[in-house]
Amino acid sequence: MNRPEDPKPEAPQPEAHKPEGLRARKRRATEHAIERSAVTLALQEGVENVTVEAICEMADISRSTFFNYFSSRDHAIVGRSAVVPEGDEAHPVFDASPDDLPLAIMRLYFAAVGHSRVEPEVARLRERLVAEQPEARRLTLISLLDSGQHLSAAATSWLKAHPERVHLESAQREATMTVSLVLGVIISQLGTRDSGTRGEEADEREFQRILEDYRRVL
Repeated sequence: MNRPEDPKPEAPQPEAHKPEGLRARKRRATEHAIERSAVTLALQEGVENVTVEAICEMADISRSTFFNYFSSRDHAIVGRSAVVPEGDEAHPVFDASPDDLPLAIMRLYFAAVGHSRVEPEVARLRERLVAEQPEARRLTLISLLDSGQHLSAAATSWLKAHPERVHLESAQREATMTVSLVLGVIISQLGTRDSGTRGEEADEREFQRILEDYRRVL
């Protein structure tokens, strides 16, 4: 007589899909309120004229609360530098597209930025701000270049672990050059893409289109 099979345990729910608790939702709401206030003021008054005090007043928070969320006024206006995972943590992203290093770097960057963390309204306002004000574009470029150092380290680590994928004489050189290309694609879209209504698939299609433009130029 066959014994009935024991019920299979439920698979754990992926961390990314677990609903946020009340505390996390409140924290995210405060963060978005600060960002909306900062970008709105920058659009109204100009980036150079925005102060932390004005942001706090519009967002109805204290100065200490502001600095619990953002280390500077600039980060509230244009966003923080992407926190890019390095070493083995980043390898699965590269493993998913081992024959397309630029695409893997682009995916790693947007994963670090986090499509789900940027409120659509804030994203749209930032795109408008970058399109209208050179200072906002300058601050965004600084943030991108800072992220580029971490992207290069992650790509170098993966290439060294997979020397068969290295095409140049140095894994570091190949990683640095590829990251420069990816950042060039992102920079070419500053102020022209409606990131508030775009998703990852749309970003990747646009990325490939601009790469084709690069090939035509070269």
